[in-house]
Amino acid sequence: MDLSLDDTANDDEYEQLTAAQVLERLEESWVNERLSPHLLETQQEVVDCLLEQCQTVEDNFSQASSFAVGIHQLEIQRIKYMVTDYVRTRLKKIEKYAEYALEEELVKDDQSVPHLSPAEFVYAREFHRNTRDHLTEMALKHMPSAFQNLDKQKSMAVPNLNTFIFFKVKEDVNDVQVDPRETPVDLSKDEIHISKYLPIAPLLEQTKIKLV
Repeated sequence: MDLSLDDTANDDEYEQLTAAQVLERLEESWVNERLSPHLLETQQEVVDCLLEQCQTVEDNFSQASSFAVGIHQLEIQRIKYMVTDYVRTRLKKIEKYAEYALEEELVKDDQSVPHLSPAEFVYAREFHRNTRDHLTEMALKHMPSAFQNLDKQKSMAVPNLNTFIFFKVKEDVNDVQVDPRETPVDLSKDEIHISKYLPIAPLLEQTKIKLV
């Protein structure tokens, strides 16, 4: 979904958010991405929106006092650090699980939310192809023919979706099947729980919880 900070716009395709709300979304997405074993939905719109706002503020520095400029520069540096680390974290996951990430995107239908931005998809595809070609050139082609083909299911790096994570509940959620061996539980707002990642992944996608 596209983001806009223009409070006067009425286009239904845009989600109207204040600058503070966009920043809050970036902070939450950043923490979630760092703590999740799995590549989450891309927040490229949030990143682009904030960087555009930072550029607008910097362009207006000449009209502000030196004290105000110093305060704004500190905040802009903080935002750029979060953006940089958010992008770096995603790139590390893409490089580690490139083939897995590509496979996930290719099996999604038009209604599914992409986890890779178009630029990230191109990067993952090129990274995987170059890695595969390098492995073939440096090792596989020098082996006996019986060992030159890799089994995709055995060679593909897959994230551990059963790793345990802590999460905080953002809104009341009923009948959550945290453990298939136990009865569903109700989660109340502001509670903090520990669970395997896989059962609560849908709640994270729906922004009903956040990782802590």
